Amino acid sequence: MKRYYSHYTFIYPDICLKNHIVELNDDDKITTYFPFEAEIEKTEFYSGLLIFLPDTVSATDSLMNSIKSEVRHRFTELDIPDDQQEINILQYHI
Repeated sequence: MKRYYSHYTFIYPDICLKNHIVELNDDDKITTYFPFEAEIEKTEFYSGLLIFLPDTVSATDSLMNSIKSEVRHRFTELDIPDDQQEINILQYHI
């Protein structure tokens, strides 16, 4: 099992989360997500925006721009840089 935390998380295609932990099983499938309340052992931290994409979806420029637009709309306080290197992308199995 793996756990990931970020201030802002986007799970493709339309889930936007703020201050949540996303949990994946050993097959890299998302099993649950829940609000961050306290540090949990073996949770990886990512600063800024963390995007989960299915392993069947490619992170094209067009898709990334669409995701950034959606996240900006939902979280107006988030300043997403135009440089995609500032954005963390993890792939998961469906």
